[in-house]
Amino acid sequence: MRAKYTSRLISAFLIVTVAAACSDQGPEATGDVDVTILQTDAFLAQVVSGFSASIVGSDDAMVQIDPDTVEALTIRIATIQVLPQGRDEADNGDWVSLEMGSPVLLDLMSLPTEGESPLVIASGALEVGTYANVRLYTDSASVSFKGPISLGAAEDFEAGVDYLVDIPSGDQTGINTDVSFTVEAAAEGNANDVALLFDSGSTFQNISATGTGRVTLTPVIHDRGDRA
Repeated sequence: MRAKYTSRLISAFLIVTVAAACSDQGPEATGDVDVTILQTDAFLAQVVSGFSASIVGSDDAMVQIDPDTVEALTIRIATIQVLPQGRDEADNGDWVSLEMGSPVLLDLMSLPTEGESPLVIASGALEVGTYANVRLYTDSASVSFKGPISLGAAEDFEAGVDYLVDIPSGDQTGINTDVSFTVEAAAEGNANDVALLFDSGSTFQNISATGTGRVTLTPVIHDRGDRA
């Protein structure tokens, strides 16, 4: 049984519905899916510790910070798309959009960690088959820190303040995950798991200030490799 988490993690549960494709032989078979997510608890060795950033290059260069210095990284997921196996990733027409009742607000730093029950962020049905990728479209994001952080900008970022985040191509090509999964026509109550893993260590290896009080970074989300 999956544990329940507070509304700080997720502000709306996504109901995912995909209309079954129809043909002369009738509708295609579908299977129930759960989109679930955890965060890794294994930070990369090259990430520095403490509340200071390690500056690389000029003031405008990307820096790396310890994930422990981050209070919250909140993203609003507006759309989830999946790519059927064998389709062209560069062709937007080959991606299947999941119909969402409303966007979801998710604090990636407050997710359950590996070894705990994953958080379900979407449920619904997809056509039976193999899928090669999942991408998440975001329309807003913010980050806050536990202590003052220098990102090479003229001024430090203060603790406890929500700063707007620019995710490169987040609203154009989405956050790509390279998550692959197979949907089977499982019995009711046995949903196929689309298993996501947020990698905080990799995410905060590449972060920068925009010069306008905003932060630029790309959340790194992998295939979790298990099917709980």
